[in-house]
Amino acid sequence: MRSLTEKFNELRNLLRTGLGSVRPQGFDPVYYLVFPTDDILVVKQRMPQWEAQLQIDGFEVHLISMIDVINGYFRSHSLRDVWIEAATADPESVAEVNRSLAGHLEQDHVVRDAMATKLDELRSRKSAVLFITDLEALHPYLRIGAIEQQLSGKFCVPTVVLYPGLAGGAFSRRFLGIHKEDGNYRSPHIA
Repeated sequence: MRSLTEKFNELRNLLRTGLGSVRPQGFDPVYYLVFPTDDILVVKQRMPQWEAQLQIDGFEVHLISMIDVINGYFRSHSLRDVWIEAATADPESVAEVNRSLAGHLEQDHVVRDAMATKLDELRSRKSAVLFITDLEALHPYLRIGAIEQQLSGKFCVPTVVLYPGLAGGAFSRRFLGIHKEDGNYRSPHIA
C-alpha cells in the first residue's frame, strides 16, 4: 500500500502538469485521494502542509467540509428537536431517524448545492483547487459518487475528494471500508 505522501505527490504532479484542468472533451477534473479510515486524523493533520505545498506550486487552495455542511443544515432545521427527541426516547428508532435525515438531505440537495455554490464562487479563479474534506460526515446518509454525478459538467476547477475507504478497480470504491463496493464513480482515484 502506498503512503499518503506518495499519493499526495501523485496528485500534486497531476495538478502541476495540467492534468487537473478542464479538458475540451468535458472531463470533470475530480480526483479521489483514497486512504484507509485509520488515516482520517493523519489526513486532517497533513492538510495545512499539503495546502502550503500547493501554494508553493501556485495554487489557491479552498476547502469545503462536509462536517460543516451537514452540521449547519441539521442544526438549523425546524425538525431538529423532533429528531433528537425520537432518537433519545427510543434508541431502536435511530435507523428510522437516520432514514428521515437522509431523505431531507437528498430532498433539499444540501451537499450538492453547497458544492455547486462553492464551485460557482471559484469559477473565475484559474489557480483554484477545491478540497472536499470530512467525507465521513456523509455516513450513513449520502454517497459522494451520486453527488458528483449530479454535478457532472459543473466542476470548473480541479476538485480533490479526500475519500476514507478502499479502492477497488479503476473507478470503484468502498466508502469507509464498510459499504459494498460501488463502481459508479466517474473520476479516477489515487490509491
